[in-house]
Formats: sequence, C-alpha cells, structure tokens
Amino acid sequence: MDAAGLSAATLCCLLWGGNAVAVKYAISDAGLPPVGGAALRFLISLPVVAFVCWKVGSKWRIDRRYWWLLAVHGLLTAVQIGSFNWGTSRSEAGRSSVFINIHPLVVAPLAWWFLSERLGLRGILGLVSAAVGVTVMLARPLMLGGGLMGDLVVLASGVVFGLQAIAQKMTFPIIPPTTLLFYQSLIAIPLSFLYSAGFEGASSYHFTTESVVGLVYQGLFVSGVAFAVWMILLRRYPAGRLAAVAFLTPLFGIALGTLMRGEAFTLPLVLGASLVGAGIYLVAGEKYADHPGESPLLSAND
Repeated sequence: MDAAGLSAATLCCLLWGGNAVAVKYAISDAGLPPVGGAALRFLISLPVVAFVCWKVGSKWRIDRRYWWLLAVHGLLTAVQIGSFNWGTSRSEAGRSSVFINIHPLVVAPLAWWFLSERLGLRGILGLVSAAVGVTVMLARPLMLGGGLMGDLVVLASGVVFGLQAIAQKMTFPIIPPTTLLFYQSLIAIPLSFLYSAGFEGASSYHFTTESVVGLVYQGLFVSGVAFAVWMILLRRYPAGRLAAVAFLTPLFGIALGTLMRGEAFTLPLVLGASLVGAGIYLVAGEKYADHPGESPLLSAND
C-alpha cells in the first residue's frame, strides 16, 4: 500500500476507534436510551449508505422469496448495535473498543467450521493471543468484585457481530454486500424504535449537546464517512493489506477514551488490548492472504 492508502485506512480505524467514545457521550442517564439511540444512528447513516449503494451501482430490487433473509439480518443488526450501546454505557469506552473488536476472531473459527475455510497455525496463535488478552482485561474487575456486566454485554455484541458476518457471507451470493447493508439498516430502524417505545419510553430521550454530537459522529463518521472511504479503498487495494491495519482500531479506542473521557490508562488494559490487537493482526493477515478477493467491508458497522 502507498502512503495515501495507508493513511486513509488508518483514518478509518481512528474513526471506528472513536465509536465507543461517541456512544459514551450519546447514551447515558442524561442522554439517549441505548436502543433508541441505535435507531437514530441508523436513521442518520441510511442516506449515506444509500448514496454509496447508488455510486457502486448496487441493485435495489430483492426477490420476495428472500425478504425473510433481510428480516433476519435487520434483527441481528438491531440486536448487535443495541447491545453494544447498552454495554458501552455501563463500561468504559476504551474497554468497549477492545471487546467489540473481537468479531474477526469469532468469524475465523466459525468460517473454519461452517464454510470450510482454512485456519492455519498463524490464525490459531491469533485466537490464543486474543483470548489471553480478553482474560487479562476481565481479570481486574473480577478481582475487584464487580463491574463486569457492561464488558460482558459488549463481548456478547461482538459475538453477535461475528455470527452476523458468517450469515452475511452466506447471503452475499444472493444479495450483494452494499444492498444487504442498506436493507438491514432500513429494517433495524423500526425494530429498534418499537423496542424503545415499549421498554425505554419517550421520557428517556434527552437531546443534549453531548448526546447529539455523539449521535451524529456515529451516524455520519462511523457508518457514513468510514464506510464510504473503506469502499473506495477496497476498490484500489487488496483486502488483505487493508485487514492487516484493523488491529489499530482497539488501540485508538483506548487512546481516545483516555484523552477524551479521562479513563484510566492501566497496565492490564494496555496489555490486554495489545494481545487482542496482535490476535486480530494474525487472524486477518492469514484469512485475507488465503482469500485475497474477500472484504472486511462490514466491519464498518461497528
């Protein structure tokens, strides 16, 4: 990759790393509810995703017999983002940035089992490294006697994201990636709003300056700008080269959490994040070297 491509890929990782920080600002007791905030994020990002679909010439019409697939993906999207918001609001931005980014590490063994994709020694070492990193990060709050709920929910969201990635890959021969991304976001909007109306209530919506800025960042810069830039990069550079940069995302998340939220910069956090980042690098490097035409596109949904 040349300097321009590497800079643009790093920018995407930086924007994704700031996602958890934006959630902390948007989703709080004085801000927006977790699932309702997710619905608003989808609403803001949808025109950008539609524009990208139009620019790449995606098809819009989906055969009626496949509508159930769109419904499943829409439900998974609503659950994944809603749970990420809920967990992050009860954890720290830096920790959430690490835990949500385990999704490539969930995809690798699942693709091995269900899609017969090779997972060699490098990939296995990456999974071990990431597992040790997560254990290191969870050990401290466990020893202190609590504070795990937010972390565990974000971890669960990362697992759902990984499961969704496998389901998406199995759907791509029927529905193109950009088209699927548009429709799953579209369907997630009413699902999230319905849940929010029933369980969160209108009184939980507080549009403060911080919550609006955090929401706009998620909708425009994470789901919009980062997604659009990543699409351009995927047209110009091999997916494997881009995927190898993904380990920067949780590290950026920790740095931004410390700088913008004043979160503690502890040794277990840095060590755990470094091990998870190394795991992502090892797994992504092996996976996309073996499958150079594939794309880590939908990581833009974080």
